[in-house]
Amino acid sequence: MMLFGSYKINEPVKKNASLHLGFSNGYVNFSISSVKLIGEPLDELYDWSADIMSDEWDRDKAIAKLKAKPKTMICDALLDQKIFAGLGNIIKNEALFRARLHPESIIGQIPDDKLKELINEVISFGQDFLKWRKVNQLTRHLQAHEKNICPRNLIPFRKADTGKTKRHSYFCEKCQELFD
Repeated sequence: MMLFGSYKINEPVKKNASLHLGFSNGYVNFSISSVKLIGEPLDELYDWSADIMSDEWDRDKAIAKLKAKPKTMICDALLDQKIFAGLGNIIKNEALFRARLHPESIIGQIPDDKLKELINEVISFGQDFLKWRKVNQLTRHLQAHEKNICPRNLIPFRKADTGKTKRHSYFCEKCQELFD
């Protein structure tokens, strides 16, 4: 999906889709995405242990990959598809909010228990994301992404383009702890 791609399930897109897949029970359109024809067996090319929606997802490998980048901001690491394949900006913002972790926290400063909590929230929200997206109810369940007010503290969220990726982050400076 690159960093700016999107998809619509059973919804038309405004412009031509990069890829349209039709099925007997619906369709999906991908926009602003890179499409590559793969001739080799996918299992030889793709690391399923990094895919947050795969049965082969490996939490220990993700933790090891995070710890190998101790000076990296967690907001950048979450968007690294070699660590968290399938994770995008919405899941980043929501998982960080659920784990009460500031997006600009430096991985090497985050306690192990907090990293594990974040990873649990990534997986949990990823599953919820798919469930809600299929029935077109995702936005009603979002607590942080593109929101103005923190539902915990009822104060304004800070919106900033964080990390090297400069992706939008929505976070509460009161309840999301910064480890720097």
